[in-house]
Amino acid sequence: MSVILEAHRGAASDYPENTLVAMKAAVALGYGMIELDTKFTADNRCVILHDRTLARTARRADGSCIEDDVRVENCTLEALKTLDFGRWQDEKFAGEPIPTLEEVLELALETRVPLKFDNVLQSHTPEQQEILFATAEKMGALNVAGFTTNSVEFAGKILERLPSAQIHYDGAPDAESIAAITSIVPPSQLTVWLRYHNERTAWCRTPAVTPELAAEVKKHARIGLWLLTRPEELRDAEALGADFVETDGSLRP
Repeated sequence: MSVILEAHRGAASDYPENTLVAMKAAVALGYGMIELDTKFTADNRCVILHDRTLARTARRADGSCIEDDVRVENCTLEALKTLDFGRWQDEKFAGEPIPTLEEVLELALETRVPLKFDNVLQSHTPEQQEILFATAEKMGALNVAGFTTNSVEFAGKILERLPSAQIHYDGAPDAESIAAITSIVPPSQLTVWLRYHNERTAWCRTPAVTPELAAEVKKHARIGLWLLTRPEELRDAEALGADFVETDGSLRP
């Protein structure tokens, strides 16, 4: 298969999303990239979690639910490490802790499977963004860490800080924006992510990929398509020349 499959939040269809067990499963299953989300704690530690609140994916050690209004940013890392981030999906994952940035970078370095940090990183404070960038730099993990942005301007800020960074652009796919992003990011460092229209992506107002758009992007960058779940969609992706396909685990390498 010429298309590289990216595991959305790890192998999240069968494992608790954004946990080390889901990421290790993605590696074992043969996924070529892992997408993940960052948040920061009250003591400014970077952790991996999608939601701003804990209620959906965290439980106390005794299995009880967390109140709806408990936010990650109001909890210390020490407090979060007492919680369970696996049981909500299945009892067999009970005790799975929240991962830190350092832990997922260590996994990527060990397995050589790259990470794609979601564009939520744009919402972090400049200090927090620097923590993320400096940690990846200090650990020697820039070759296994890619950064997503929907902003051409923010892509420029990333490159100013990390000139060799892999940039994943998932912003507007209009001709002006595509021309702007491809003018500042070298082709070897750029993947443009386009929306594949299906029931999983119908909520998004960004125009869906067309053969014409894919052909234009392919002149300047790699192409990623999100979020695919069916074999026939993967065949479409190959026909469009996609280099990467993001899937929730429904598609297997």
